[in-house]
Amino acid sequence: MELTIQLGNSGEDSLLSFQVHERSDIGHRAENQDHSACQYIGDYLVCALADGAGGHQGGGVAATKAVSAFLKAFAQRPTQDARQLLGIAHQANRAVLEAQQAHPDLADMHTTLCVLVLNRKTAQATWLHVGDSRVYHFNNAALLRRTKDHSVLQWMKDQQQPEFPQARNALYTAIGEQAEQLQVDVSLPCAVSPGDWFLLCSDGLWEHFTDEELGLLGSNLKHDSGCSSHIHQLALSRSQGQSDNLSSILVFVGEGCHSNG
Repeated sequence: MELTIQLGNSGEDSLLSFQVHERSDIGHRAENQDHSACQYIGDYLVCALADGAGGHQGGGVAATKAVSAFLKAFAQRPTQDARQLLGIAHQANRAVLEAQQAHPDLADMHTTLCVLVLNRKTAQATWLHVGDSRVYHFNNAALLRRTKDHSVLQWMKDQQQPEFPQARNALYTAIGEQAEQLQVDVSLPCAVSPGDWFLLCSDGLWEHFTDEELGLLGSNLKHDSGCSSHIHQLALSRSQGQSDNLSSILVFVGEGCHSNG
């Protein structure tokens, strides 16, 4: 499924506009346990993406609950304050914990979560993440920043330890854990300008590309209404029939606009 929207407030000049492309594919799995959503709240655009795990249907439930709980709480108090965003992430975590308790068959469900918050008027971006779903920030083809995975594999790389294939999908923190075990990384606000773009994605997508390849793909396809489809199809072809669920949200930053499109 692919959704493309142009966001702007009717009748208002704005510093920035956002074009959003949202897509999710089941890949070669029996079910799609990824979930994503975007909301425009005042001058804020908030995008959230989650990659669930935990048995049949459990991962999908966890991902959906985490995204919906985060967006609901954010809508009540839109912010780019790091402490407040951290608190909202913990609210999303509590929603998953409560669902675990209410449904014993889902007691093992958990999910990654990554969120991007953009403000059109202040021209700033903030993001947070838990797990190995990523947020990338590019300017044209140049990578400016990206999140660092909360994975055993990333830890091994940091410690210069030998990498083991069985560590590929192992996370050391995720939504659905007790609050004292949850690690949430929140960025500081950074300046955003036309020509910048962002990618939120699950590991089913990014594992098939280098950072440089993603930068070139996004910068070359940003004016193509099927840009997400092209990137997903390339990932699927590289997976050789072994693809995980893959989901992405692409946000291209442009000059201010006057109307919704």
